[in-house]
This record gives sequence, structure tokens and C-alpha cells, in this order.
Amino acid sequence: MNRCVLRVLCSVVALVLLNGCGTYERLTAELMAAQRTNQQLIDQYNRLQQHTNARRAAVAISAGDIAGVEGAEVENGGLRLGAESLFDPGQASLKSDRIPVLDEIAALLKDRYPGQKIIVEVHTGDESLEAGEGTYQYRIQLGLERATNVFKYFNLKHGIPEERVAIFSSGTGKPPGSETAGSAPGAGKNQRVVFRLSAHRY
Repeated sequence: MNRCVLRVLCSVVALVLLNGCGTYERLTAELMAAQRTNQQLIDQYNRLQQHTNARRAAVAISAGDIAGVEGAEVENGGLRLGAESLFDPGQASLKSDRIPVLDEIAALLKDRYPGQKIIVEVHTGDESLEAGEGTYQYRIQLGLERATNVFKYFNLKHGIPEERVAIFSSGTGKPPGSETAGSAPGAGKNQRVVFRLSAHRY
């Protein structure tokens, strides 16, 4: 009888210990998962902080820098040219008679900002490539083709390396001034090319 009782007690103790081990393992797993989640949040915060710091440290082009560049204006720290300065309506090829403007801009970027990454930002607004082709996707493509041609000119003519340049295309974006995109003045100003300097060095 005593042996039976002892066996029962041993079984009960074993079950308690096994349950305890299961609980410990579960808690350990949950703790490790929480630690991983916490580290992911810390990493995300650090990336956001780096992005914020980079934007604060971005290099701005001043009005004095662009003095003498025909048709150039300052837009939020970037150099802005109207799209008509470089392209015919609905076309992505560079105007041959406007190449000297790009030569001046390339010289400015190379001489005054030799280590900064360059962003070529093209806004097409409500402009369409051809009659009947006015979709947003089509205007995005027009902007990409224009930005690519500007980059190719910088690269082939002035030796600005590929890793130094990033291109960006915007469709019906916001005009640089107070005008709305749908107004005539707003539509005109929205069709533009902006050269910006990234805070990052290449």
C-alpha cells in the first residue's frame, strides 16, 4: 500500500515538474520574442532618426550659386528650371539649343558640390506625351525618360558617375508656389526640372 501511495506521489510530482518545465520554456520563448520585437522597434527608430538627420543636414543651393544660369530659380534648396527650358511639349529628348544650360548646371554641381549626391527631379504636371495620352502613368514615364536623358548627358558629357545621381519622376504634383495644380499658372510652374543635393556623399 505504501508503495502504491509513493508511486502516486512520484507521478504527481513528475507531472508538476513537467508542467513547470513547459511553462518555463513558454515564458522563455515569449521573452525572446519580446526582445526581438523590441530590437526591431529600436532599429526602426534609428533608421527614422538617421533619415530625419539627413533631411536636416541636406545641402541647399542658394540664389548666389545659380546667378548667371539662364532661367534658373531656387525651389526649397534646389535649382529649378521650367520643363520648356529643356524639352519640347510631350517630348523627352533634350533640346539641342538648351544644352549650354545643362553644361552650366553640371559645372556648378561638380565645382561647388563635388561630393554630394544629385537628385534629378522631373515634374510633368498635366502635360501629356501625345494627343489622347494624358494618363498619370504615361506622365510618370515621360518624367522618367526626361530625368534619364538629363543623367545620361551629365554622365557622358561631364563624367558625373552613375552612383552620384538619383532620378525621380512626379505626375500631377504640387506646383512650387501657392497656385493649385489645376490652375493655368500652377500647371505652368508644375512642369519643371529640379536639381537637388542629397545630404549623403557618394
